[in-house]
Amino acid sequence: MAKRPLQCNYLKAIIICHGKSEIQIVRHIQSNLHLNAKTYAKDNGEHSIQITSVMSHLNSGRFNSINDFFKHYGKESFEVRGKGANKVINNFKLFIFLDTDDCTEEQKNNFINKQMFIGHWLYEYIVPIYTIPKLESVLEQANLIRRIKDSEKGSYYTKVFPVNDGKPLTDGTIEEIREFREKVATQKEKTNIQDMVDYFLNLARKF
Repeated sequence: MAKRPLQCNYLKAIIICHGKSEIQIVRHIQSNLHLNAKTYAKDNGEHSIQITSVMSHLNSGRFNSINDFFKHYGKESFEVRGKGANKVINNFKLFIFLDTDDCTEEQKNNFINKQMFIGHWLYEYIVPIYTIPKLESVLEQANLIRRIKDSEKGSYYTKVFPVNDGKPLTDGTIEEIREFREKVATQKEKTNIQDMVDYFLNLARKF
C-alpha cells in the first residue's frame, strides 16, 4: 500500500478546463492520487473556455497578477521562495486543458508552443494540454470511451471517470491512473494529456 508521510500539502497544480468533461477527468485523476490540485472553469463548466478566450481569463480576476492570485488562493497554499519581484512558486504548474477545434491553425500553434502566453507573469508555470481536434475524439481513439451523444456526456463521464469518494491511496489506485495514462499516450500525436498525468503520478510516487 502506498502511504503518505506527514508533510505540508501545498497546492501543486491548478487546471484551467475547457468544460465539464475535462473537469471530470482531472477530478478522477486528482482524487485517486489524493493530490492537492484545483480546477478552474467558466461557470463550473457550463460554458466552455476556448483558445480564443483563455487570455481574457488569465488577464482578469484571480490570474491577473501574483497579488490577485495569492489573494484568491492564499499565499500559504503554495511553496513560495523569495521576496517582492523575486517571488517564485516551487513545485507548481498551471495546466490549461483545451480543445483545438474552435480556433485557427495559427492560434492552435501559438497555444501549444506557449507563444500566446509570453509576457504573462504565469508564463513559467503554464503547461498547455491540448486535444486535436477535441477531447472526445482522442478518448475514443484511445479506447477509453465509446461514441456518445452530447446529452449523455454528464452521466457517462461520471460513470467512466468516477471521483474517488474515500478509497485510500494504494498501489491499485495509482495503477488505475497509470493505465489511463498508457491508453491516452497511444494518441500522442493528438494530445499531451499524458504529460499532465505524468506530473501527478510523479507527485504521488514521492508520497
